[in-house]
Amino acid sequence: MEKIKLHDTKKSYMKVIIFGLIIGIVTELVNLLPNNDGLGLSSIAGTFGFWIFTTTLVIYLSCSNKNAMMNTFLYLASMCCSFYLLQGGIKFFTPNVTVDGLIEWSHLFFWIMISIVCGIVAYILYYWNQNNLFSNILYALPVAGMLIDTVNNCLKFYYSHTQFFGVILDVIFLMIMFCLFLKKSNKKIIFIITVLFVAIIGNFTIFPKSHNLTTEATIVCELDGKQEDFYIKIKDNGEIVEKKGNEEIYKEIDMDSLKSAPEVVHALQEYYESKGGSCRTSK
Repeated sequence: MEKIKLHDTKKSYMKVIIFGLIIGIVTELVNLLPNNDGLGLSSIAGTFGFWIFTTTLVIYLSCSNKNAMMNTFLYLASMCCSFYLLQGGIKFFTPNVTVDGLIEWSHLFFWIMISIVCGIVAYILYYWNQNNLFSNILYALPVAGMLIDTVNNCLKFYYSHTQFFGVILDVIFLMIMFCLFLKKSNKKIIFIITVLFVAIIGNFTIFPKSHNLTTEATIVCELDGKQEDFYIKIKDNGEIVEKKGNEEIYKEIDMDSLKSAPEVVHALQEYYESKGGSCRTSK
């Protein structure tokens, strides 16, 4: 780890920016992959675990509180910029998209503001290097966050049978972080108790009854020049919260057998394509 330690230099900050730009490009490209099957390769961009792990790694490799703050902000901000700029470039080649709609500026500015907040959090977390009692609690916080996301994604996979790739990543990241910070901790009992306590509180507050979390999708389908709009909001346990659209077509695709929004999208796409039409999701 020492060989790739980040420093308070322009060259080091430039490396962080380049790393963030690359991650933003990769996550946007992966985001284009299908997300309606069991593996769900695109889930890398939609799971908090990936961002918790990579941001924690950036903090861990930093050389000071200030350095950790700057590295975290630069990494997340540059990632957001390349993500949304590439997204805009891809939209440019999509029919019926205006120039004004190419880049989601509100989303970009929102996440840059979040990057500033994360930078402040990184400044505080870096105090884990003081090797005192409080350090054990600081070590435990990102691990607890990783555990919360892992449990949540496991429950989502159990109920919806999608995005297994995100579960695999979360489990790997959790194991790496737990082993690394457990080794660094000088009061391992405090570290473990804090991880469990924060994770339990988080699961009851941030993700209460994770299987009741909902996903939604708006699907625009066309057939013989006629457009049909569908909207579905469904819990991760398969319970339909809200749906709009042609009920006859819902019967045709056997709506009651589908357990997630991606499954509904996929079923509608197959139905319309089999009849010479097309479907697309609308954000």
